[in-house]
Amino acid sequence: MFVGAGAAIVLAIMLISVFRAGSAVPGYSGVKTQGDRLTFMQSFGWKVDPSSEQADKVLIPEKFDAVYQNYNQIQREQGLDLRYLVGREVQRYSYDVLNHPSGEPNVRITLLVYKDKVVGGDVASPALDGFMHGFEYPSD
Repeated sequence: MFVGAGAAIVLAIMLISVFRAGSAVPGYSGVKTQGDRLTFMQSFGWKVDPSSEQADKVLIPEKFDAVYQNYNQIQREQGLDLRYLVGREVQRYSYDVLNHPSGEPNVRITLLVYKDKVVGGDVASPALDGFMHGFEYPSD
């Protein structure tokens, strides 16, 4: 009986380690280069200016405040979830969007990448009355 309980505890610790390490993080794999990122965005219908790329690192916080909870809701709606990456650093890439159907200027698409996998992101307008949504191209 103790052997079975011990094995169960070891298995649970191993599973937690796998999830913490990010190997089971939901996302889109194989996004290593700018070309891969462009292909990824094009697969959703987005046209971007490759020369507008900005890149930096972002730390996913251990505890989500209201802003992060709302942002993660967008991620969960598109099959992703930043809760798998709490305390981890991810690479953020953003680009100017050239074809948002709103016609609004300065729309940006952001990709969050961890271990060559898109693990989050959005399409957003920085305007005061702007918007933010997932990768799906808005339908009319």
